[in-house]
Amino acid sequence: MTFRSRALPARPALALPALAATAALLLTGCSFGRLVEGGQKTATDDATVTEAVNAVEVTDGRHGSVEVTPGSGPGVTVHRTVHYRGDTRPRPVQQVTGGVLTFAGGCAGTCYVDYRLEVPASATVRLRTDSGRLSVTGVAAADLTSSSGDVRAERIAGQLKIRTSSGDIRAAGLSGPRADVHSDSGDARLAFVTPPAAVTTDTGSGDLTLRVPRAPYRIDAATASGSRDIALPADPAASASLSVKTTSGDLHLSAD
Repeated sequence: MTFRSRALPARPALALPALAATAALLLTGCSFGRLVEGGQKTATDDATVTEAVNAVEVTDGRHGSVEVTPGSGPGVTVHRTVHYRGDTRPRPVQQVTGGVLTFAGGCAGTCYVDYRLEVPASATVRLRTDSGRLSVTGVAAADLTSSSGDVRAERIAGQLKIRTSSGDIRAAGLSGPRADVHSDSGDARLAFVTPPAAVTTDTGSGDLTLRVPRAPYRIDAATASGSRDIALPADPAASASLSVKTTSGDLHLSAD
């Protein structure tokens, strides 16, 4: 694993302790505490994971947001912003085990980390946050959970699973065979560019919109309170299935 260093402007000679601190900063690729409103501090921390990675997991996102985009190599480029209070800056770390890249935020209390990750397009991604926005683009498969926060997924080539207790879901350019999407409270909009084999979508409170390429589908569509707009004929003999349900909200199902 290698780390990026940042060039620093020329400065007058420093005492030995200051020189040691500067050397550590160069080695870790970090920028230290910028004070923001309310006494909270932020620091950036970048790294390049050189090992081959086939799966990426951020399972303790806390209040942080995570953005994943496809990179150009077999490794992963990591951009982190650490939000914390106090004089001691948390030290987030990552490790690769069996091709799976995992992260430990080193956070407690109000501390959290925002991630921007550039990963191989062939990687699968699993993300978990308590309260934070999730955005994933151009990967092999994705499993995304946010207790409170919007979720975005684009150009997912394989299976997609999304769970959010409170937040809108937007998924577009999907080409995988299966999607399983649930929101307790929030709208959900899904759009496929190739016919899926099985889609299950439901919301407790929110509108639901599903657009698929025209093909034969078995359709199970229901809303307890809201309008139904089904612009696609059902085929009970079809092997592919679409299940779209909302307890309270409008339902829209259409075909390109």
